[in-house]
This record gives sequence, structure tokens and C-alpha cells, in this order.
Amino acid sequence: MTEPEVRWLKDKQILLISPQDWDHIPISKHHYAEALGLANRVLFLDPPDWSMRPGAVRRSVTGRPGVERITWRPCLPRSLRFHAPRLYRIWIGREVRRLLRILQASPDLVWCFDFNTYPDLRAFGARRVIFHPVDPVSDPRQARIGRTADLVFSVSERILASVTRHAPLPASAVINHGTGTEFAALAQVAARRPGRDGGIHCGYFGNLDRQTINVGLLRAVARQHPDITFHYWGPISDGSPLAAALADCRNCLFHGALPKAELANAAAAMDCLLLSYQDHETESDRSNSHKFIEYFATGKVVVSTRMSIYADDPELVRMSTSPDDSDFVDIFSQTVRDLETHNAPARQKRRKALALQNTYPRNIARIDNMLCQIDAGTVSNKETRQ
Repeated sequence: MTEPEVRWLKDKQILLISPQDWDHIPISKHHYAEALGLANRVLFLDPPDWSMRPGAVRRSVTGRPGVERITWRPCLPRSLRFHAPRLYRIWIGREVRRLLRILQASPDLVWCFDFNTYPDLRAFGARRVIFHPVDPVSDPRQARIGRTADLVFSVSERILASVTRHAPLPASAVINHGTGTEFAALAQVAARRPGRDGGIHCGYFGNLDRQTINVGLLRAVARQHPDITFHYWGPISDGSPLAAALADCRNCLFHGALPKAELANAAAAMDCLLLSYQDHETESDRSNSHKFIEYFATGKVVVSTRMSIYADDPELVRMSTSPDDSDFVDIFSQTVRDLETHNAPARQKRRKALALQNTYPRNIARIDNMLCQIDAGTVSNKETRQ
């Protein structure tokens, strides 16, 4: 598959600000950094490490082409952000300028996913600024960071609106979650015919410790379907609510975390995939989930709790129709009784196509186009939808 060309996002110095450090399980921030690093120099800025001595700055290689990791601790009390926000805004701005002097960096672009640490992104002195929250924004102070950016992106209408109601001037757009390299490769493989020997197999993967997982529904599904094998992949800690909820369900298997390529192959062998979320103030407003895009790469039917995205497309996702997900178990039962329909080749092909439409290079090309429009003076502040 030929990836689209970019005009703005090449041969640039990009400071990518992440709320998760480089060692975190790879998520969108890491994937964007890796994709951007193929044509640019990317400085991946970890969140402040308060265990370091005040003022310390550490640079390190990441093993990814074009991507360097920056770890630091500002010379200011951490409590200022909560107890003296105006003073914090001034002081962290000075610290940002000190950091750039130490790094001898003059970023062309600041791309910020963090809505807690830097209230004024103009302090970085970059030519262009992108504010890109992918998690719910619950505090107006977090949303107002968008006022200091040229572009505001998010993964759902709901999250984007929570920012633009407080920061209406920057151009904005919904950019869906991205499909990583390994799952993009899977999406290019022809859809498999439904059915397999040895019964029905259902999968779920991701961070299994997330507080937003509705473990009660997953337990109810497993208990009602002892003839189905449920596979779980991902990091999980001792005492995890999910592990405790499924401890007496012998048809539930935990496989731990796998490299992405192995995970993609394992997921492709499933007959269906599960997503079970509940509302959580900081982790999920149930408007979108990164799991959808990777699940779509397998082609297999997804059974999900209520989410605003894809809610009106039952051929793409089998989703609860009730706001409280009281029909989730019934929806699952109906789906597994008719897998031949829900995993029909045409439906699998459509899901795979959606995954391929949202690879990181393609998302970057959409963003590149808007950056070019800003330079040409042709972009408006009216929200656009991708």
C-alpha cells in the first residue's frame, strides 16, 4: 500500500509532548513519534520526572530512526500547578525556555498530547503548535490550552467539543485513532472465512488494568457462555479487578502481553472481539476507543458496550442499544449465534478497509494538509471532520 506524501511534515524539528513516558506500553504518542521520525527529527518529551534532581535534563536514544527521548525535571515545586496556577504558568514558561537552551533546540512544530503540564504552548517558541488531546478533557483550564495552538485535534466529536467550546479560534478536526504497522499489515491480508475447528473463540486485548473496563459485563458474558473460550492479552497486575472477576471462569484464558506482530496474528484467529467500557472521568467518555481500529484490522465482528462512534452502524460494530448496556449480554448472544452473517467476507473487507484508511502515515498526511492550509491562509476555524 502506497502511503500519501507530505509537504509540511518533513525535514522539520518536532517537539512531541507526551503525558506518558517513552517506556510506557506503546500508544498513539509513540506511534506518531515513530512515523514522524522517518522524515523529521523528533524530540519525544517525557512528562516531568520528579525523582530527578531539580533542573536535570537527560537525552537518550530510543532505537527508533529520527526519535530522541528527553527526560527532565523543572526547577519549580510540583504543588504550584495545583495551588498557584498563575504563578505556575509563568514559571513553567521560563523552565521551558531553559530546557530549549540546554537542548539547543528550535522546534518548527510543537505537537502536544499533554493537557496538564504546559498551560501556554507558545512558550516553546515554535513556528506552529498542535494541541491533540485523545482522552476526556474535564477541566476548562485544560481545554483553554487549545487557545495557544494553531490546530486542535481529537479522536471524537465529544472530546473535541469539550476543547473548542473554551478555545473556539484555532482550526480543529476529528482525526481517528491510528492503525499501527503490524495491524496495518494484518488489514491487508484477505478476509478469512468464518468458522473454525474447536468451538468459538472470542478475544480482548489492551491494558487489562484500566479502571474503565466494565468487568461485570465481561464476567456475565463468560458465565452465560461456558462453551466459548475467551482470550485476554495485555499487561495485568496482581489483584486486578478483571482477573478477580473472571477467576472462577475456566473458559477465560490470560496470555499476558505479546509483541504487536504476535498479538495481531493471535487476534486474527478469533471469531469475534470484545470491548466493554464504562464511564470514567479521566479515562473514557465512551466516545471512541483505540481498540476499534486494531480490532477492525482483523476483519472480525466486534461486540461493544455503548460508544458514540459507530453507534449507528450495526454492520460494522455490534453495540449495546441501551445507555446502561443492559442488553450487552443479549447482543453478544445474538452475535455468536449468527457469526456467518456478521463475519461475512464483505463485512470483514469493510472493517479492514477502515483500518487501512487510518494508518499513522495517512493521519499524518491529513494533518500535514491542514498545516499547509494554515501557511497558505486558507484554513478556517470551522471544525472539520475526517
